Amino acid sequence: MSDNPDTHDLNSDVLRLYSSSGHEFVLSRKMSYVSGTIKSMLSGDNSNFMEDQNNEIRFREISTPVLEKVIQYFYFKNKYTNSTTDLPEFPINEKVVVDLLLAAHFLDT
Repeated sequence: MSDNPDTHDLNSDVLRLYSSSGHEFVLSRKMSYVSGTIKSMLSGDNSNFMEDQNNEIRFREISTPVLEKVIQYFYFKNKYTNSTTDLPEFPINEKVVVDLLLAAHFLDT
């Protein structure tokens, strides 16, 4: 990693989320703040969470398809918050509904 402060700032804005099978998703920290749980883990200058220091979070109980849908929701929520247009439907596969509800509850989303 470079010692360039600008590079460090860019890297600190990126968050890596890992599903239970180890699939890596890369997104901006801002997008992940839709989740109250993630925001609590990453916020504050004095955060002692390893996840904040490493810019990565591993979810041992969230499958790849569910985590992918959660991240899609993060982007959907960021895009349409304060929107004055009609919201499009957020599509959800019936096969993951229960797991998605559990993940949303855990993530405070």
